[in-house]
Amino acid sequence: MARLTNREEEVLSLVGQSMSCKQIARALAISEFTVRKHRASILHKMRLGTTVQLTAFAKTSCAHGDTSQHADRRERHDRSF
Repeated sequence: MARLTNREEEVLSLVGQSMSCKQIARALAISEFTVRKHRASILHKMRLGTTVQLTAFAKTSCAHGDTSQHADRRERHDRSF
């Protein structure tokens, strides 16, 4: 599974804080379009299908502090089926 870039990690952290695309864009001084692109990339890399899954993943990842470990567990889980 692909690893997240530093910027994607930042966006994911802010998603985990229940921030909107507009709020994230302001916080990171980037456009809302760029935030949406990062979110789409995270969805793809983490094999998530919906915004609800992204938010849940972000909250779990933020609580554990490491998306790479969570991604590794998800990959092992996916291979078991």
